[in-house]
Amino acid sequence: MSDISPIHRPSPATLDAVAKTVRPDTPAKTNARQDDRVELSNHARLLGKLNELPDIREGLVESVKSEIEAGRYETDERIEAAIEALVEDLA
Repeated sequence: MSDISPIHRPSPATLDAVAKTVRPDTPAKTNARQDDRVELSNHARLLGKLNELPDIREGLVESVKSEIEAGRYETDERIEAAIEALVEDLA
């Protein structure tokens, strides 16, 4: 008859070693505090929304093209606004 018991209980160290190899996706313990958090500024939120916009707004491009072709795009008000914006940029 054998001296090995049919019921073998591994030590806690052995269980820990096996758990690390069986579940490698288990996150490692960190010293992070429970109350740590990340806050985004309004500027960061705006940049995030801008990144979601398409590079070319095709509807707007088509609308402006139509207005230019019809001769309705270059109005006195738009030209005056462009001049004012240019003066502000240069100041």
